Amino acid sequence: MLVTPMPPEHRPALRAADPAVWLLQGQGRHLRGEARALLRALLAGYLGMAPEQVPLHFVPGQAPQVDAQWQGMGLSISMSYSQDVALIALCPGARIGVDVTAIAALPDWAQVARLYLGPESAARLAACEAVARETMFALAWAELEARGKCLGLGLQEWSPARHERLQERSILVSAAALDGLRPGQAWALAVTPWCARNSVAAGTRR
Repeated sequence: MLVTPMPPEHRPALRAADPAVWLLQGQGRHLRGEARALLRALLAGYLGMAPEQVPLHFVPGQAPQVDAQWQGMGLSISMSYSQDVALIALCPGARIGVDVTAIAALPDWAQVARLYLGPESAARLAACEAVARETMFALAWAELEARGKCLGLGLQEWSPARHERLQERSILVSAAALDGLRPGQAWALAVTPWCARNSVAAGTRR
């Protein structure tokens, strides 16, 4: 699976269990409102209704949810923010999680990696040179967050059981640095198609 974030004005045809992701750049405190307005406009176009009629709900700590179906399938939504960049992801008939993370020096990266990414990831990061490590850490963190959102799991410390859950084979992941679109950011998209069999896509966290 390889997905490239699109500019806000693009609205491709949706397909079952096929994610669509948009990248929005904005100004700090206004970005969240702009991203929510874009999400509402996108949903209005796909659902064939006016933006103000879209039954879209925002609950703190959870992904946005829309009380409407697209061609008989629920729409899973995931959003993420980092500095002046926002990602919006939609997927009919499958759960989705997306995350964008700044690539930056992190003084306590080793402790954070051991606590949340696990011993294997921490060892791989320790073997990297400092500059490469910043990008690799951001990619690993974005993937961790995206997998958790896809499964509806909040951020928790690493454990063998949690690692096994996050790495289940039904989850497809695409991760990359946003070179050319927004340097200094890493992003990851996670999709699991098992909900397609139920024709329902539940909301993901955050």
